[in-house]
Amino acid sequence: MLRQTWSPLRLPLKSFIRPSRSSEKKELSSKNNDDLSSYSVNQETSRSAPAPMSHDLGVEELMKSDNKPYIPKMKHKRLTYEYPGLPNEDDYSKHSNAAKQPKTRSRWSRYVPKIITVLVVAWGAYTIKVWVYDDNEYSNENDLLDPNEFHKFRITHKEQIDDDHYLIEVMPTTTQWQYSYYANYETKSIWNGDRVWSVDIKQPQIMVVRQYTPLPLYFMKSEYTYSGEKKPLLKVIDNEVDDYDKQGTMCFYIKKYDDGEVSKYVVNKNVGDEIELRGPNIEYKFPYHPLKPLHRRPVFKDLPSKVEPELLLENIKKANNVPDFDNLSFFTAGTGIAPALQVLLSRNPYRGFIDLHYSAQKPGEIKPLERFLFFLEKLDRIELHEHYDSNPKSRLAISNVKSPEKPSYVSPMRQESEQKSENLSPEESLRLRMKILDEEGRSDAANSDSTKERPTRYENALEQAFVTRQEAKKDASLALVCGPDGYVDYVAGKRYDATNEQGPVKGLLGNRKWSNENVFKL
Repeated sequence: MLRQTWSPLRLPLKSFIRPSRSSEKKELSSKNNDDLSSYSVNQETSRSAPAPMSHDLGVEELMKSDNKPYIPKMKHKRLTYEYPGLPNEDDYSKHSNAAKQPKTRSRWSRYVPKIITVLVVAWGAYTIKVWVYDDNEYSNENDLLDPNEFHKFRITHKEQIDDDHYLIEVMPTTTQWQYSYYANYETKSIWNGDRVWSVDIKQPQIMVVRQYTPLPLYFMKSEYTYSGEKKPLLKVIDNEVDDYDKQGTMCFYIKKYDDGEVSKYVVNKNVGDEIELRGPNIEYKFPYHPLKPLHRRPVFKDLPSKVEPELLLENIKKANNVPDFDNLSFFTAGTGIAPALQVLLSRNPYRGFIDLHYSAQKPGEIKPLERFLFFLEKLDRIELHEHYDSNPKSRLAISNVKSPEKPSYVSPMRQESEQKSENLSPEESLRLRMKILDEEGRSDAANSDSTKERPTRYENALEQAFVTRQEAKKDASLALVCGPDGYVDYVAGKRYDATNEQGPVKGLLGNRKWSNENVFKL
């Protein structure tokens, strides 16, 4: 009997056939028999087999075509299929490998469409916001203030002085107005001590407006003030240092009244809220003086030692034969001191000496502003007289009011109007007019001795004030009154606000022979 050899690549078919039960008995009876003809293999299919094989199948069953198991072929003929051409495919692109190669995409080709999409969406949102939902209707204004329209300002600081008095700092919400300031700052600046002006603040809920006087002040802030460690310092706007009047910043000194709708509306606002202003409203403009175009007083600064002296003033007056400025009496009460501070702290301040009378219920109502009044006294620009209701002896009385001084300069038009009231003949009126015009046009610059005089040199205005303080001051030739209605009536008589008329001068000033020619009620 031939022995069959085991080959890993080729197995006899008998090895896959399970023996019958009779053969199993023979195998058990002769285990030691080495005859391989009776040897059988228990087939166990592997995991990679295509299908399991049944143990009951014989050779005949396996050879049938229906039961033939799947046997992988060593060689497989792969079938290929071509997809139909695209609708826009031509003969060249169909048979060209170059046309079928995928296009290479760079980084820009991937991100540029996304960037364009984001820009288009942002632009659309901005357009809708501006044209449909824009709440800032004043964003295109070219002026900081407009006397015919309200402009929005944002509250940037609020300081409470006592239970009723507040200092409120505001700043414009837009910067469009600054472009017109670049070339026309001298004419565009709102701060000018040659006039007294105010603004209207609107209460939009009941559509009521009230006039308030702005001050050229601002609060200097730092990281210590934002953290609450220190309080902001109140300072004067310096036009030489601060850009364009500190970007339009201004302060209001406001008293809250129980029946004052606008004052309660403003003081109840928080930092960051907006209010609407309209102005400026020119309430009073100082009379013309020939010394105005020849000399300008240096602006007030926080430190008196930094204020420039007026060295050439006396030489200018002698060279041009012009008189000095008239002195001024300013009668104020409560928040009515704001116009006086506006005139004194603005650029181009009043050039004459001011007797400032301030009346209040008790001391401390202007505590943050007392520092500026003290420095103004040291510069010999004002003399402060304080009158308090809490101290009856200090109240304003007739003894505190002096008679008016004759003006040092009267304009030709005023001289002519005064002479017309005397019923002169036509020849006398013509002669008077020619005399006035001749005096007005004459120039006395021939006084060479006075022009050659060298002025006394001072380091600053504070040093000059030590000398000028010793000189006697002339009495005031002009009086301004500002305060509550009762105070104005007590000092200068009633003012008719309904018809915007001054009314006759009565009260303390009337008793001292003041008249409408030299008294103005704000």
